[in-house]
Amino acid sequence: MSDEKAPDEPYKPLPLQLDLPARKVAPTIREEVVRPWSALFPQRAAILRAVARGFAAIGIAAVVAVVAIGYLLPRYERTQCNVEAQEHGVDLTIDDEKVDPSGFLLLGVVATAADVPGARVVAPEVEVETRWFRPSKVTAKGLELTLSGRFSAVAAALDTWLSSPRGIHGPAWTSVAPLITDGSRIVWLGVVGENARVEAFGVHADVAWPDSGTVIHASSENVKVTVPGGLLGPWRVDVDRTPASSRVCVALDPGVPNTCTVLVVGNAEATTDVQVSLPRSPVARLGIPQQLLGISGKDLQLDATVHYATRGPARADLTAKGGLHSIEAHGIPRPFDVVWDATAAGDPRSGIDMKAARLAVGPLAGNVRGTLKRFDDGFRVDLAWRANPVACSAFDAAPSAGEPLDVGYELRKLAQGTGLAKVAGSVGAQGMLSFDSRDLGSASVTFTPEVTCQVTLFGAP
Repeated sequence: MSDEKAPDEPYKPLPLQLDLPARKVAPTIREEVVRPWSALFPQRAAILRAVARGFAAIGIAAVVAVVAIGYLLPRYERTQCNVEAQEHGVDLTIDDEKVDPSGFLLLGVVATAADVPGARVVAPEVEVETRWFRPSKVTAKGLELTLSGRFSAVAAALDTWLSSPRGIHGPAWTSVAPLITDGSRIVWLGVVGENARVEAFGVHADVAWPDSGTVIHASSENVKVTVPGGLLGPWRVDVDRTPASSRVCVALDPGVPNTCTVLVVGNAEATTDVQVSLPRSPVARLGIPQQLLGISGKDLQLDATVHYATRGPARADLTAKGGLHSIEAHGIPRPFDVVWDATAAGDPRSGIDMKAARLAVGPLAGNVRGTLKRFDDGFRVDLAWRANPVACSAFDAAPSAGEPLDVGYELRKLAQGTGLAKVAGSVGAQGMLSFDSRDLGSASVTFTPEVTCQVTLFGAP
């Protein structure tokens, strides 16, 4: 037997056959991560696909909604506006409409109302702000309002429509959004006469329609009145109106800020107070053409203080004082003044009798007789004046600032030149005034001098 060892061989365990029951082995963390999500939760994939399809459907619906808002909704809104307007007696046309989250914009709007003849509104654009799908504010830029007819007729028709079942204050409209206009223009034909028109430019107005009635705050710095023979203005006009009160302020000289030359105050029934406060000013700055006054003068000036106040339904008091200065007339070599002072009281509906009134044209002074009558839309004044005769010799005296009229100027020159002539006789005058605020074109003034001056030579009669 040999002592050498066999070379070492690697150890190989013998296969061992064990019949053990099968057992699931938990996967490792790595195996869990790489395993498909759908294999772990087979139903979630279906849910995700359904959600994806849902979002896709919502996206399509959003596109449809955008199309509807951009194209269909404006047409629907336009139709609804027309239907709503027709129900309230308004004929409305709209060229186009745009919708945004805050409301909608109407373009090319034209509106008329059968219940208010002669009224027409044209607006390039009207912005309507909404809250919970209801208009909360309406803003119109560049609006143009045209009216035709007397103030009383238009106001009565408008009030009747506003209070009717179809009007803004009627039961059909529970609430109406306030209206704001800026840079607007108002043209009123026939308001102060058949051939007259009033135009207001750059109008800013805030209009609200509470249950109690219409509330208006409006202003314009460029109001002009066209009458046969001339143009009045421009004036600044501010209007404040509520169902219980009204206030109109007119500044005849818009160049002077914070002034109110004419202030008219009223209540729901009539005008209750009128104040005119005009310091002596050049007529040219007051928007009053000389040709309309029928007089001329290089330095024509006007001052006036007037107060009219009602003391009850059948009584009103009036005081007036003022003058027209530096008047120039043909045949009179130097300017003269016309001054007046009046007080009166009575029933303005039947006519206030002017009993204590005086008017002076230079040295010619006399009493004024006439009446002042009030109407719902204005007033009318009819006056007659006759001056007391003044001796012609009074005109030979040196002229004074208070008595610049010199009717006997040529006669005095002749007398002074010869030194032998005397002036005899007298000078008088009469005149009439007719003024109707409802028809400015019909105003008329007449002045007729009555001169009987004679020149005698060497004392002969």
